[in-house]
Amino acid sequence: METCLTASGAICAKTKSSKQLGIVNSPGVWKRSAMKYFLFDIGNVLANFNFQHLLQAYADHSGRPVGPQTDEDESMYVQVEKGLLSEAEYVAYLNQRKGLNWTVDHLHLVWQDIFSINERGRALFEKAASNGEAVYTLSNIADYHIRALENNWNGFFEPATGLFMSYKIGVRKPDPRIYQFVLNELGTTGDQCFFIDDLQENVEAARHAGIQAHRFVPETYDDVEQAASEFFNWH
Repeated sequence: METCLTASGAICAKTKSSKQLGIVNSPGVWKRSAMKYFLFDIGNVLANFNFQHLLQAYADHSGRPVGPQTDEDESMYVQVEKGLLSEAEYVAYLNQRKGLNWTVDHLHLVWQDIFSINERGRALFEKAASNGEAVYTLSNIADYHIRALENNWNGFFEPATGLFMSYKIGVRKPDPRIYQFVLNELGTTGDQCFFIDDLQENVEAARHAGIQAHRFVPETYDDVEQAASEFFNWH
């Protein structure tokens, strides 16, 4: 999958089939639409991951005991997800701090091992797309995550109309600016958007932007699916 930007700065993607995704209205050019949008987080919604597995990978590859994610580690991770730090710079940091000898390819492979499909989230993603909904991702994510997902499951993002990714936008959830960015790019209002995320803080921030947001965790799967069905009038 090749990522790109539209003229207005919207996130899009080109798959191997040359289908261009995520070309959206430029703000102020088209009238706001009554069209509805389904926004999906990726981590623990479309694909599960456990951060402990990453810490274990550091230990396995370095021969050191498993250690915690430090404040500095978290800061660097956030910078990559904001697009402020390159993958090469991030790997150089990990090599220095964790006693590793990784390349960027190693980082991709480790994340390929970490990710697994969230069956309920994936099924909802595909159902929304098959029902003709405008389906977008809205995720705190880096390019190496995208590559790992595509390497594991070719065409992973094919059902999506478009992708909103923090490393392309330069802002992460729950920063209010990322939700406003999405609304502006889609040319819509929050009440026309249905958003699911596994983190409550991201859900609350989306609600403050007027978005119909729901926390997607195992104990809420059934309720979220019902709410989505009602929002989009699925029968």
